[in-house]
Amino acid sequence: MAERTAACLALLGFLALPAAAADWPAEFWNPAGSPDDIVLPLPCDGAITFRRVETAAPDNWLADESLQLGNSDTAGQEHSESLLRDSIVGSLSLDGTPAGRFYLIGKYEVTRDQYAAVMNPSCPTPTEDGALPAEAMSWLDAQTFAARLTGWLNANAAGELAAAAGPQAFVRLPSEEEWEFAARGGVAVPEAVQRQRLFPMEGALEDYVWFAGFKSCDGVLQPIGLLRPNPLGIHDILGNVQEMTADFYRLRTRSRPHGQLGGGTARGGSCLTTEARVRTAERAEFPLYDPETGQLAGKPFTGLRPVIGAPILIGQDRIDRINEDWRDIGQTRIQIAPSDDPITTLNRLAETEDDPATREALTAAAARFSNEMERRNAIESRSAVAVVNAGMLMIRDYIIGAELITNIEKVSKAGDDVDPQMLRRVYERQEITKDAFLASLVHATDDFDQPTLDQAAAIIRKENAARHQSMMPRTRASSDRMLEMFVDFTRRYRGSPDTSPAQFYDEIDAYYQDLRGR
Repeated sequence: MAERTAACLALLGFLALPAAAADWPAEFWNPAGSPDDIVLPLPCDGAITFRRVETAAPDNWLADESLQLGNSDTAGQEHSESLLRDSIVGSLSLDGTPAGRFYLIGKYEVTRDQYAAVMNPSCPTPTEDGALPAEAMSWLDAQTFAARLTGWLNANAAGELAAAAGPQAFVRLPSEEEWEFAARGGVAVPEAVQRQRLFPMEGALEDYVWFAGFKSCDGVLQPIGLLRPNPLGIHDILGNVQEMTADFYRLRTRSRPHGQLGGGTARGGSCLTTEARVRTAERAEFPLYDPETGQLAGKPFTGLRPVIGAPILIGQDRIDRINEDWRDIGQTRIQIAPSDDPITTLNRLAETEDDPATREALTAAAARFSNEMERRNAIESRSAVAVVNAGMLMIRDYIIGAELITNIEKVSKAGDDVDPQMLRRVYERQEITKDAFLASLVHATDDFDQPTLDQAAAIIRKENAARHQSMMPRTRASSDRMLEMFVDFTRRYRGSPDTSPAQFYDEIDAYYQDLRGR
């Protein structure tokens, strides 16, 4: 059986790949290496680098993360790049739970040498030109690259693939949602920043993007990884070559994707894109076949950046859990007896109704009610995240105020004059901070149950882990500690609403003193 399987794979080209060794310097495939890169081998002793893209979602297989695609500033491109609400969640999970989902995306565009190592019968000799992005392959050839690489990894590096991506992982082209979420910076930037025209840049546009014009590539392809990366450590996500996705092109109406499917969809622009048009919302349609010959065709300045994903329904246990989550996600959060659940009641009435029109109306009403509850539950989840973030920030503001008061009092004790009006304003500001903290605490416990707050804290914790990587360890630790403090306060306040606020202030003061003593 194993011999038969190997023979079939060989016929498909998965195992019949070049295997000769090659001197392949890292500067040609990972010129800006980082300790948290995920590197997988290629044929010909090559390698390809991926970045992990976290997605913040609760512990429910049907939960996902809200995502805004497009931009409001799309004059002349409204049909293609206008605002569109969507959702995303990764398909990989190393521990098999839905709370830790992520996906992997190429750190760079696939280079000419990497493409040749997978697709050609003989190994390339790595060169500087080979570090240019591969381009002009057909969409189906790009799919074949992903399929052949998946087969080769499973035959030659299955352990490495599983360690990086979990069971049954495979290489493919990204969805538009995966591409745009990663391009915007993912959870490494706040949602409000994700929605901006470009990901955060500390320098000029030409420090991050290859685009048309003398300031940049001026229509000439450039080697991968020479410019600065986006917040997720991904290079050249905008410009150089536009990147194929797995999706067929669709227009956009004012509120949704249009129903007509077209050719392929490429994202990100290229060296032919003008500086004024550079944006993460950039979309382009490209033909899958040559309009003159009718044969498969590629397009210049169009390449690929692969992702690694996995199937969803990978076993009966997973299917059973998804069914449980499906029932949970549409239920109301109000504690009522099953007999009083309006969705259950409507469905029961529909089952016993003889008149087809009435039965259809009852079923439709139950579906609308369930959809509305799912929408409201998603809104509640986002609101809980905002409230917990506010409480954590109030603790931080309280500590900043305490430090300011300490410094002023120190100056006063040293005999220096202190403006009494300034001192009064500082104390008044601290009282306002106390009131705001207490309001956040009451709001959190009155409006949300504890599992919702704990879930919100888990989302914030995951977002902070990605967003604060460049901060000093002490800053990251203090943010985590203030988050844990606020969530702990909500548990205690919920159990004893008559707890004196002074008890919470005393604990924050103690933590402040601990910070000062370090």
